[in-house]
Amino acid sequence: GGDPYRALGPMGIMAAKTNASKQSIGVDLKHPEGLAIVQGLIRGANAVIHNYRPGVPERLGIGYEQCEALRPGIVHVGMNGYGPEGPGAHRPSTHPVPGAGIGGATLQAGGVHRVDSDDLEVLRATAIRLFRANEANPDPNTSVVIASASMLALLAQRRYGIGQRVYVDMFGANAYANADDMVTYAGRRPRPGPDAMLYGLSAAYRLYSAGGDSWVFVALCSDAEFNAFRAATGFDPAGRFTTAAARAAGDAALAAELGALFAGKQADAWEAALAPRGIGCVRADGAIPGDFWLDDPHVRENGFITPVEHAVYGESYRWGALTVSDRTPSPVGPGCLGGDHTRALLAGLGYEEGDIERLYGAGIVWSEAAIGAA
Repeated sequence: GGDPYRALGPMGIMAAKTNASKQSIGVDLKHPEGLAIVQGLIRGANAVIHNYRPGVPERLGIGYEQCEALRPGIVHVGMNGYGPEGPGAHRPSTHPVPGAGIGGATLQAGGVHRVDSDDLEVLRATAIRLFRANEANPDPNTSVVIASASMLALLAQRRYGIGQRVYVDMFGANAYANADDMVTYAGRRPRPGPDAMLYGLSAAYRLYSAGGDSWVFVALCSDAEFNAFRAATGFDPAGRFTTAAARAAGDAALAAELGALFAGKQADAWEAALAPRGIGCVRADGAIPGDFWLDDPHVRENGFITPVEHAVYGESYRWGALTVSDRTPSPVGPGCLGGDHTRALLAGLGYEEGDIERLYGAGIVWSEAAIGAA
């Protein structure tokens, strides 16, 4: 009884996002017949990508040497949290772990927070601050490195006819993404961190409260941009902040003066006045993300969203193609459910309908759709 997809909860949306443009098969790898199915898929694959801890693929029968024997020249990409060697190799790791471990959460929270009080309000304030920091980077950083590593290995496979084992770890991937703070050399400037209120990195790169209880974000990253801002607004007529060094030295005073300036008009007015002049300025509280994607005309004109029919969510919108190529169009569809293509993939491997039904009945293969219909 009840909704068979209730267990998906809000994570169902994340599954739909992650599973878009993929085929999915549900199979019990620990069953000999399940392993045989996966081995059949590997024989026709260019690459295998997994995120098992070291030693697990080998125990399951899909380690590099085992896959190489099935498909000579295959690319085998593994990923875990801490790397394949050493005492941390078998530690569990999910999205927040490398963010905390390499200091990303501390950076975005504006510094190290040590709470020596048992006062509930102090604890709550610290928790809110860490939540506002919202270290959202570890999974995306790792995904980019995995995709890049896989594509490089596949290029070598095509160009030189070789396969190879590739390993990616979340700590290394996030160190790469934070390279500006992972390399030390004489004269290196400290990495900028957010201010005490987490409004931004400096007076010229932060959020400001504007008129009418609105908020604006301004980015004046160079002397040229700052001087264009001066010309457009009449700000800083004495030229006290025209150089990066002067802005850094007078950061607190500059923030106070810009705060007073932005309070004089609503955020929409500031954006309309400054953005057409090539100055980085945007209203920051115009809409929550869902409303922005549904209502902003720029989104529709650029195809940033597209309607789809999803098996669980029905008629809905998803994002458009992330890249657009005129010679290789990328049609977009709904995210698949777990095991959505089990029957089709088994048929492609030569399994007859009777065999497929037996495999379903024995629990060796499965699909969410079949579970929901039961």
